[in-house]
Amino acid sequence: MKSVTACLVTVEADGKTGKGFMVDGEGEIATNSQLVSAARKIKVSTQAGDIFLGKVIRLDETRDLALIQIPTKTPAYLALGDPNSVDVGETVYTLGNPSTLDLTETVISALRGSGGTDLIQIDRPIDPANGGSPFVTAQGAVVGTASYKMGQEDDSAGFAVSVKELKPFLSGQ
Repeated sequence: MKSVTACLVTVEADGKTGKGFMVDGEGEIATNSQLVSAARKIKVSTQAGDIFLGKVIRLDETRDLALIQIPTKTPAYLALGDPNSVDVGETVYTLGNPSTLDLTETVISALRGSGGTDLIQIDRPIDPANGGSPFVTAQGAVVGTASYKMGQEDDSAGFAVSVKELKPFLSGQ
C-alpha cells in the first residue's frame, strides 16, 4: 500500500484540513467540495514534503466532490476502480488516523443512496480531517472518496461518495 500513500495529499483551505489524492499525472487532485468550496487559499502538501498552492477546477456540492489543480506533474496517481465490482463485505482501505497518511483496513457494510448520490458505508466513522481521502481496494484502485458530510445520521459508520459518482465528475459530467 506504499504506492497508494505516495498519491495522498493533505489539503488546507482557510483553516480547514482534509485529504485528497492524485487522479492523474498532471497534478489534479480529488477531494471534498465542503473543504475547498469557499476557500480563498488552498495549500496542498504532498507525501514528498512539497507544498503547492491549489486551484479549484470543478465543484459538485451535491455529491461533495471537488477537483483541484496543483502546478506539478507526477508519476504517482491512483486509478479508479470498476463501479460495478464494489460489494458489501469487501475489504477496503482508508485513512484511519487524521494526523498520518497510514491506511487502515475496513469492510464495506452497505451500499446506499442519499439525495440521489451513491454512497459506500463502512463500519467506522470518518474523521473530518480524513474527508477527501480515497477508499481503495487491495489492488490500490479507488472505489470511493471519504465524506464526513454525507450520511451523518449514523456516527458509528463512515461514508464515501462512490466511484459511480466520481468517474463522471472527473470527466466533467
